[in-house]
Amino acid sequence: MESMTGYAFVEKSSEQFSYSIEIKSLNSKYIEVFVNVPKIMRNEENELIQIIKKNFTRGKIELNIDIYDWNNIKPVSLNTELMKKYYFELEKLRNSLKMDNPLKFDSLLLLEGITQKERSVLSDKSKKDIYNSLNSVISKTLEMRKKEGGVIKKDITASLSFIAKDVSRIKVLSKKVVDEKRENLKNRLKAVTEGHIDSTRMYTEIAILADKLDINEELVRMNDHLEKLKSLMKEKGQMGRKLDFLSQELFREINTIASKSNNSDISHMVVDIKNHIDKIREHCRNVV
Repeated sequence: MESMTGYAFVEKSSEQFSYSIEIKSLNSKYIEVFVNVPKIMRNEENELIQIIKKNFTRGKIELNIDIYDWNNIKPVSLNTELMKKYYFELEKLRNSLKMDNPLKFDSLLLLEGITQKERSVLSDKSKKDIYNSLNSVISKTLEMRKKEGGVIKKDITASLSFIAKDVSRIKVLSKKVVDEKRENLKNRLKAVTEGHIDSTRMYTEIAILADKLDINEELVRMNDHLEKLKSLMKEKGQMGRKLDFLSQELFREINTIASKSNNSDISHMVVDIKNHIDKIREHCRNVV
């Protein structure tokens, strides 16, 4: 069993710069991938998305790559032709305005387009370093997801065990409830008819009552769902949606039992069972 919640972060250095890689994984109905990378790595986005999808089958996955502290100083060039044009035009303006102060050279350097820095290029070695680090971060994220999945599995198993025990207790109690209700009905019918009871009518009423109170089918289905849940948790691959579906079926059966059973002890157990089913469903929403 694997959870959809995970996190991993790493900081490393390459021959060109320092960088960090972060993966955040949250629950989602499907696989959603969000990639945030520096401009220098925009061409790598599609490949990064495919790598994430290959390793994660479900969840909202956010990949963040940051590059900083460049080691090499980028060469700077001057656009001398543009600089001359600026100079001559500004000189014309200065003369026409009869300004005494001469043009300062450093002022020209601040004008747009004069200085040009060479564009940084990601080297093959740096690219390889980043992808190796990415694989490491993916492994750590998956390890965390599996570790949390183990905790969830343990909690679900405990809830299933609790539910199974209460279902057994309800089965025993329900037989006693039916017997008590049958006896009470007999006594009421005798009281109403002053002892002159029609046996056919009495057995008809008892049969109707027994049918209304019978929860054996619901209990059988609940036990069946519990076994399927236990069996499903032993499988590999995606199981979150299947677990959630079976949990819904459990909830439907226990609601039917609650409506049929007019007994305070059973009602208390039903409340406890519903709480555990809610816990299971909450876990299922975070299971791959």
